[in-house]
Amino acid sequence: MTRRRADELANVVGFVTLGFGVLLTAMPRRSAAALGLGDRPVLAGAVGLTDLVVGSGVLRGRPRWPWMAARAALNLALTGCYAAEANRPGGNRRARTGAIAMASLTVVDATLALALATQRGNEDAGLER
Repeated sequence: MTRRRADELANVVGFVTLGFGVLLTAMPRRSAAALGLGDRPVLAGAVGLTDLVVGSGVLRGRPRWPWMAARAALNLALTGCYAAEANRPGGNRRARTGAIAMASLTVVDATLALALATQRGNEDAGLER
């Protein structure tokens, strides 16, 4: 992946993360229900605040790869939250879908973090042009 492409993808991730952060922070109860997290507005609000910090870091932090890695870690934790919600009595289809989506995003974000870190290492070594 080229440096330019990695930066473009990181920008998209940063803006999407900020958008979710605003929604989750401003409307935690409605967001939790809509996203399949059940009646967990405190969790939604906490994730929203974290998204605001991580999204800002992805957009403005240098180097960017630690922020992408932090987002991957947050997504992994959310995968567990969704899985727990899906396994409650009665099952929650949205939560099952959320668990799959968050697990997939974890892989995408970790891959992008690795690409950004590799490119950063290449630049530090004078290999990237």
